Amino acid sequence: MQEKELIDPGFGNVYAAIPYDISATFFYFKSWEDYKAKQAAHRNQYGDPVEEYEIEFIDGDSCDLFNTLRVNQYTLALWFEVYEELDDEDDLIKVWYLVNHMGYSLEKVAARLEDVHFYEGTPEEYARESMEESGLFDRVPEMVVRYFDYDAYACDLMAGGDITAWNIDGKDYVFLSNV
Repeated sequence: MQEKELIDPGFGNVYAAIPYDISATFFYFKSWEDYKAKQAAHRNQYGDPVEEYEIEFIDGDSCDLFNTLRVNQYTLALWFEVYEELDDEDDLIKVWYLVNHMGYSLEKVAARLEDVHFYEGTPEEYARESMEESGLFDRVPEMVVRYFDYDAYACDLMAGGDITAWNIDGKDYVFLSNV
């Protein structure tokens, strides 16, 4: 009987490499170097090298991002190089948008993060705030401004493709369509 490998989850993320070869066992790893060393030495029960794995996130703080990016054996090095330490909530929302709405691959997301601009709130709230911040109504009497239809303006922005609205984990976001 083979001993199970134990990993202390107290520091960093923990992953598992699950072989497609049913005659081989899985292994845990915590870094790219750890993965490469274990993968290079990994053999099935017949002594043949194991070549293909499904990569699973086991424990840590980056599970949502890992799953959103659909990390696999072939993008694992990029995950460790660019994304594993990404913990800014705004960047995580940008990654979600680029992958799930824009269809970017893991390889292209990092280069586009700075291009994504979003607002937390509904399209109507965005329309109201953007109009107020624009200064367009600064010289217009308040009694005229109150007749402005922010809902219709938000609808026009969405219909024209200037903004898109998404609900992510129960929060509303408006993304400016500039990517």
